[in-house]
Amino acid sequence: MTLTSYRNRLRVLAQMGIAVLVVFGLASGGWAAEKGAQAPDFSLVDISGNTVSLGQMKDKVVLVNFFTIWCQPCRHEMPDLNAIYKENKDKGLSMVGIGLNADPNQLKVLVKQLNLDYPVLLGTEQVNKAYGDIVGVPTTFIIDKQGKIAEKIVGARKKEEFLQVIKPLL
Repeated sequence: MTLTSYRNRLRVLAQMGIAVLVVFGLASGGWAAEKGAQAPDFSLVDISGNTVSLGQMKDKVVLVNFFTIWCQPCRHEMPDLNAIYKENKDKGLSMVGIGLNADPNQLKVLVKQLNLDYPVLLGTEQVNKAYGDIVGVPTTFIIDKQGKIAEKIVGARKKEEFLQVIKPLL
């Protein structure tokens, strides 16, 4: 094998490797929703049948909380999230909960049980993938006024921990 053909093979292998990484990243959505990245837009239906999109919350700090109905840590942090919403919605904070793998009736019952004031949306596989294939719940994204992800939090947190991230952004 000549040096030129060896270099050509290396170049082709390198291009194939880059192509595989790009395809893997696009297919998994895993790179899209990391700290500092533009938050993926979404349009989802809430429990009343209204469409809610991230674009409607432009120029606000937005807390997006992914959860499942059967997740006990999710249920335990929701009253704190509700208190944060009620205390800061007039200061430039928007909030949505996105229920994964749930039907609207389940979400309605949950909202009523926990007396939630913030919009709860019916999640889709598309939004799940756009936010990096949520595997651990709760997963919360805090989005700044420019639409960039300021923080990604996996696991339940207390009110004070959320406020440490949210307050400076308001």
